[in-house]
Amino acid sequence: MLSDTIELMRSLLAILAAKTAFRINRLTGTGGTSLPGVIAQKIDRDILQKLVNNNFPRGIIVVTGTNGKTTTTKMIADILEANAVSYVHNRTGSNMEGGLIASMAMESNIAGKVSAEVGIFEVDEAFVPKICRAIKPDILLVNNLFRDQLDRYGELDRIAKNFRDLIEELDSTQLVLNADDPLVASLGYELENKKKVTYFGIGDYIGPKLAHDRTADSIFDPFTQEKLYYTQQYFSHMGKYRGKSGAFRRPKPDYQANNLKQSGLTIEFNINNSNQLVKLNIPGIFNVYNSMAAYSTIKVALNFEDDLIIKAISGASAAFGRSEVLNYNGREVLLLLIKNPTGLNQVIQTYLLSENDRLLVFIINDNYADGRDISWLWDSALEDLSKYKGKIMVGGSRADDMALRLKYAGKKDVLSEPNEELLLKLILKHTTKRSKIFILPTYTAMLSVRGKIVASDEVLKEYWQ
Repeated sequence: MLSDTIELMRSLLAILAAKTAFRINRLTGTGGTSLPGVIAQKIDRDILQKLVNNNFPRGIIVVTGTNGKTTTTKMIADILEANAVSYVHNRTGSNMEGGLIASMAMESNIAGKVSAEVGIFEVDEAFVPKICRAIKPDILLVNNLFRDQLDRYGELDRIAKNFRDLIEELDSTQLVLNADDPLVASLGYELENKKKVTYFGIGDYIGPKLAHDRTADSIFDPFTQEKLYYTQQYFSHMGKYRGKSGAFRRPKPDYQANNLKQSGLTIEFNINNSNQLVKLNIPGIFNVYNSMAAYSTIKVALNFEDDLIIKAISGASAAFGRSEVLNYNGREVLLLLIKNPTGLNQVIQTYLLSENDRLLVFIINDNYADGRDISWLWDSALEDLSKYKGKIMVGGSRADDMALRLKYAGKKDVLSEPNEELLLKLILKHTTKRSKIFILPTYTAMLSVRGKIVASDEVLKEYWQ
């Protein structure tokens, strides 16, 4: 039929345009990780759905949540790769429609056929309903929900309601949910008899905590709005809780991390009291949650043996910009993305309390991808840096705002340089080749400063390579 022929030609043209845009980006040395997908969707608005049809015979996994999406998705990919399962995923972190389309178009032939067995897609929380309705994933993993970029997302209750409406529509999608996050756990409340819900969590945690952490976003019963009672609160609103009446409480995790032990920047634990030990080389309790999310998802999706999963997780490295170690003119740089108070607090708790004499550099932008509203800086526990011994610098378009926030936190003599090129020169001026540096940037600042560091090192590669 003529209409079918037109649809086919439209799809072929969309994929060809995406592939061409991708090659132009690479030839010009730019990332442009979503642009090819945006172009393809302009030509064929249904191209996302068409690219998943009759592809990925072993399933499609969607990973979402406020923090940890990129790291968790990378861990899942590492597990699949270690076990010779082919996959496609948006590894650059471009997690809206354009990024997903670009990732699949690059791996498909001109007819839209993808040879990979599994699709793993990190998805921005705001785009989860639209994308999941189009691709109908086999598994939806929700790791956490924290306040983040209120100018874009709105309040958490709104996101949760959108998720609940979506879940009611996805008849065959299995849920993997964080039991320790009350709002996330509530997404599976009373759904167990209608669809498969798998919970993960942490059984215990004894480690450093912040004195000024006030970022508990979801401390009320999602159904009665009464304040929750906590028997353990690990950070923010994560922990063991119950409602006043007891009707809503932390679900019993199907998979639980127990016996956590932290030594320096290494953290060890076992799962469901197994004898097999997970030795995680990317530190922090937040990375334990990322690991448990990846483990649980693989168990649900493919039911691999524990040793196959644990070996891959134990060898996991940081995703770009997230606890990533780089070399900048002989100096060791630890790049730590920050984008909301909970994330910043976890960086302070994990790194800055134990190593408090490095040069510390905040780079704060307020571009669209960062969130225009930077008031979240005032909700973070920067007062816990009052005894930080190292020199502190600030940069980015909101450098002066960051300097003011640090002044109110008790930090004086902060060096401010909004221009990124000049800031990098200032870093070199105040350090030696034996120096170690923490750089804490927002998202667009992370991409920019990482690009400049990579350009100065012949070994390092850009994040899309």
